[in-house]
Amino acid sequence: MNLDKVKFVFPDFQIQDFNMFDKIMFLKWETTVGNDFGKEHTNLVLELTCPDKYKSLIEFIDVNSWRFHGNGQILGFYIKDNTPKGYENNVKYEVGNYEEKKIEFYCSDIVINSLEKMI
Repeated sequence: MNLDKVKFVFPDFQIQDFNMFDKIMFLKWETTVGNDFGKEHTNLVLELTCPDKYKSLIEFIDVNSWRFHGNGQILGFYIKDNTPKGYENNVKYEVGNYEEKKIEFYCSDIVINSLEKMI
C-alpha cells in the first residue's frame, strides 16, 4: 500500500488514521482475471468520506471473507497491516469498521486512487 497521495494532503498520515472516514458513498465489486495463469480475483472499490469534507477512492485487491450490511454509515474505518505477523497473499490486510462490524474483509493489496477536498 502506498500512502503518497494521502500524505500529500495530510503529511503525518499513518495507516491507523483511516478511522477519519465514516461513510461509504460508492461501492463497486468486480471480478478480474489476473496475470497469474488466468486466476480470477475479486476487487472492491470504495469511495469514503469524512466529516472534514474529504473523499477518497480506494481499491482493495483480491478481497476475501467479504461481509457488508447496513446503510453505508460506519464508525471508524480501519486498515490493519498483517505482514508483521507473517501473513501474506490475500490476508495481508484486514479491513473493517470498529464496533458495529458493518464491513469486514481481507485483501492482498490496497491502492489509493485519490484523496480530494469536496466542494
